[in-house]
Amino acid sequence: MWETKITKVSPNELLFRGYPLDELIGSISYAAGIYLALKGELPTKHEERVINAILVATMDHGVTAPSAVAARTVASCGVPITTAMGAGILAVGDHHGGAGEECIKFLKKTFDLQEKDQSLSELAIYVVTQAKTKKQRIPGFGHRFHTNDPRTKKLLQVASDEGISGKFVELAKLIASELSTQSNRPLPLNVDGTIGALLADMGFKAQTGKAFFAIARVTGLTAHILEEFSQRPVRTIIPSDAKYTGEEKRQIP
Repeated sequence: MWETKITKVSPNELLFRGYPLDELIGSISYAAGIYLALKGELPTKHEERVINAILVATMDHGVTAPSAVAARTVASCGVPITTAMGAGILAVGDHHGGAGEECIKFLKKTFDLQEKDQSLSELAIYVVTQAKTKKQRIPGFGHRFHTNDPRTKKLLQVASDEGISGKFVELAKLIASELSTQSNRPLPLNVDGTIGALLADMGFKAQTGKAFFAIARVTGLTAHILEEFSQRPVRTIIPSDAKYTGEEKRQIP
């Protein structure tokens, strides 16, 4: 005998975290449903908006993402769509999609190091100095493409508007500033680090960092797979050869 607290299935009734699933249909957003699944309780409207922002921010990052290349490559072999989706998700790991999880772990470990009466600014200086001395990379900072990632700025704005930003976001910002100072080049908080800090402030476990990345990225991967199905089968996919021919920048109605 073993126990589960997620879903109770009875004839003509489904209880999801205690709520009748049919009553949740049409009453909550998918973002709220994800929060309920992972935390066991419904989010506040403020938490729901931040979760939704996180999911939208992570939907896709073009054909250069390893998960997109993997999904497209497998899709070109004539497999079912779910197989190609699985291939893309299997590419999510510590080096692709894992920075959010590692950032949560790093921030929590950093708080464990905080001494009595030590300010967050002093703590940030200490951990960055230690990382530099040991030549260790701090997860969640810097980006291979962006020096001023627009996703990060908007996520932080939404979180601030909703009153979700807490001590983890504050520490992450201070670390980003100190990291850039000691590195003599911009090393801003990236989108994964931002998401990690926000999830930590909302009380999520570190492992959910990769989970949120994968849940959101399935959307973009599915679009890539459907597009790949119209291409020549079994082709060599070189991301740098891709030419964007979609819609140019347009306004949200």
